[in-house]
Amino acid sequence: MMKAYDRVEWHFLEAILTKLGFNMVFVRLIMKCVSSVRFSVRVNGELLPFFTPSRGLRQGDPASPFLFLLCAEGFSSLLKFYNNGHIDRGIRVSYRSPWVSHLLFVDDSLIFITATTQSAERLNDILRIYGEASGQCVNRTKSAIYFSSNMPAQLKQQLKSVLNIDVEAFSERYLGLPTAVGRITSGTFDHI
Repeated sequence: MMKAYDRVEWHFLEAILTKLGFNMVFVRLIMKCVSSVRFSVRVNGELLPFFTPSRGLRQGDPASPFLFLLCAEGFSSLLKFYNNGHIDRGIRVSYRSPWVSHLLFVDDSLIFITATTQSAERLNDILRIYGEASGQCVNRTKSAIYFSSNMPAQLKQQLKSVLNIDVEAFSERYLGLPTAVGRITSGTFDHI
């Protein structure tokens, strides 16, 4: 997500808290804490007048990570229940293990879908709906897509076009190290 804490819409946070069943007294208290912030900027040594933001969560506030997590629950619910069902089953590590459709890490998301244009279009709809409701935006320039090794090149291009994501994950190096090393053996990182 792009500038995760800065873009959270307050009305979305309030709606999520209400939908999750928090007491209205608690919701009003949280919203008062979130919306009572004021900022002032110093320019050339001179303090400018205070201004009040209309959205966002304060970074450094101990409550902000928990509030952001509650907002992310809205995204997770969309991925699970979009269009009276789920976007896709996702993946699983073995025959008897549960399906995993997505993993969320603060403002990073891993979404597992079948490589079809229909699934990609549904994912785009979910990202658009969540963006409009929450104020969160996907940073497509920092996003990456991963394909299995047997994926046809034409389908790869088609899906990258539908999702508007150009970068393929694990196709480059990160901090000078290969991101995909295959089977790890004792000699994999000898060159380091």
